[in-house]
Amino acid sequence: MFQSGQEEAPFQLLVAVILMTFVIIVGLNAMQEAEKQKCFNETEKAMNDFKLALEKTANNKSPSNVNFNPPGCTKSEKFEIKPFDDQRICTKVCESSSSTCVLLRYSTSEITNLPDKCINIGYDTQFRFNGDGTAECTEKTDYHGTQIDSVQGIEQGVYQFLFSDSPGRTFSVVCSYVKDSGV
Repeated sequence: MFQSGQEEAPFQLLVAVILMTFVIIVGLNAMQEAEKQKCFNETEKAMNDFKLALEKTANNKSPSNVNFNPPGCTKSEKFEIKPFDDQRICTKVCESSSSTCVLLRYSTSEITNLPDKCINIGYDTQFRFNGDGTAECTEKTDYHGTQIDSVQGIEQGVYQFLFSDSPGRTFSVVCSYVKDSGV
């Protein structure tokens, strides 16, 4: 009888090792998913802050600053400002019946649940920067002008947005600047 218990011991040990390995793998995967979700939550917060700063400047004609420094959850991510002339998209994202809208879009080669952000500004809002050939956006100390609506996307950095007012103009112009690195 004593020998029978000794014969079962290696089998029980093997089952215990297999179960423990399974528990460790499941635990590590859960921790990895939690870290990834935390990263995407920080990215979404950075997008919301950027969107709100643009809205403040375009709609309230108030200068605004924002530190746009998303954590970089994936290797090939890009942030873009895209105007849309598509009622289906605008209705879905902006929850309005407008046929035009401006969106802040996150794109990456990986699958995420980050939705587009509706930027509540006029569809005809123009983003300009000093050096773009217009005199509307002046040069600023410690900042350089940047084109935030280019196909290259939005670079990381500390931004300042200023409203450029001009009598008789029917659309908003937002001057965009990013703080020079090393300053």
